[in-house]
Amino acid sequence: MSELQLALIGLGLGLVAGVWGYNLWLERRHRRRAEKMLPEAVPDVLMQDRDAASPPPAAQPASDPALRREPVIGRDVEASIPSKPAAEAVPPAPTVGASLSAEASPGPAAARPLAPVPEEWADGRADCLLRVEFAEPVSVAALWADYSSWAGRLDKPVQWLGLDSEAGRWRNLSPQDPGAVLEVAAALQLADRRGPVSAATLEAFLAGMKRLAQSFAGLVELPDPAPILSSANALDAFCASVDLQFSLQVVPRPGSLSGMPGGKLKALIDSAGLVREGERFVATDADGAVLFTLGCAAATAHTLGRLDGATLTGLTFSLDVPRVRDGAAAFDRLLAFARQCAAAVGGVLVDTHRKPLAEETIMAIRRRIGELQAQMAAQGIPAGSVRALRLFA
Repeated sequence: MSELQLALIGLGLGLVAGVWGYNLWLERRHRRRAEKMLPEAVPDVLMQDRDAASPPPAAQPASDPALRREPVIGRDVEASIPSKPAAEAVPPAPTVGASLSAEASPGPAAARPLAPVPEEWADGRADCLLRVEFAEPVSVAALWADYSSWAGRLDKPVQWLGLDSEAGRWRNLSPQDPGAVLEVAAALQLADRRGPVSAATLEAFLAGMKRLAQSFAGLVELPDPAPILSSANALDAFCASVDLQFSLQVVPRPGSLSGMPGGKLKALIDSAGLVREGERFVATDADGAVLFTLGCAAATAHTLGRLDGATLTGLTFSLDVPRVRDGAAAFDRLLAFARQCAAAVGGVLVDTHRKPLAEETIMAIRRRIGELQAQMAAQGIPAGSVRALRLFA
C-alpha cells in the first residue's frame, strides 16, 4: 500500500473522528442546559422531623406537569362545534432550551425558567408554534435568508420571534434585524378568511423548520400534522359561524330625481372625524381602531376627491363585527351617524334589501352582534383583539 493511500485513509479516519466528537460535544452541551432547567428535589421537612435519624429517601426527579405545559391547538374551538367530532389533542408545542440571547452567556441564562411566547402573536389556538434553540448565536439575517428560500410555498402568514433574555421577553424579528439569537419561535397561522391551512402548506412549514434547525445546529420537535389540520378545520368552522359583516344604506327618497347633495355630506364627515382611506371613509375609536366605514356611490367615478359638487346615489355604512372591540357601541355610533347623513342629504335609511330600517330590525342587529362577540370571547378570541384581527383578515 502506497504512502498516499495510507495518508488518505488516515485523513478519512480523522474527519470521521472529528464529526463524531463534535456531535458528542453538542449533545452533552444541550443535556447540561436541560439538566440546569430542572428544579432540584426539595427534602420533606415533615419526614425529617419524624425520623431524623433515618437518611432521607433518594431524591426523585420533579414531575410537575405545569413546568412543561404548553397550549393545545384548537381544543376550545372544537368543543363549541357540536356538528363536528372533537379532534384529537395536539401534542404540546415543542419548547427546547433556555432563555438565551446573543449577548448572554450560556451558564446564567440556562438556569432561568422558559419565557412563554406571547399568546396574541404565537399561540396554540391560532398557530402551529415551533421553538428552535441553537447551539451558538445565529444572525437574524441568516435565519431570514433560509426562511425566504421556502416561504413561497406557504399560503398563510408566519410570525417570527426571537427571545431577548436580558428583557425576559420575545420580540418580533424582521429581515432588517441586525441582531443574533439563540432561540426563535415560528408560528404558522392556522386559519384566516381564506380558509384553513392546507396540508401542503403545513408540510412545507414543518420541512422548512426541520431544515433550518439542521442548517444552524438547532434543536426542534416536529408535531404530527394530522391533529393540527383537524384543529385548523375546526377553528375555521368556528370563525365562519361568527363572521358577520353587515351594512346599512342611505338612498334617495322614492320619487327623488335629483339625487343627494355631496356637499352637505362632506361637512358631516369632517365634523365626525372620519378619515379617507382609499375609496372609503373610516371612523376610528380613541386608539385608532376601525369602528365602521362609509362608502359613497355617485353617477360619476372618483367621487371621494370632490364630494362638494357630487350628486350621490347611495351611501353604504359597514361594520365588521369580529374586528370591533365593542360591537354594540360601534353599531350605535354607526346608526346615529347614518341617520344624521340621511337627514342632511334628504335620503332614507334602509337595509341591504332597500327596505326602510324598522326598530325591530335595529334591535335584532344589536342583539346578534352581542351574541356573536360573546361566543368569540368564550373561545378566547375577543372581538377586536390582536388574535381576532389575525384570524379575520
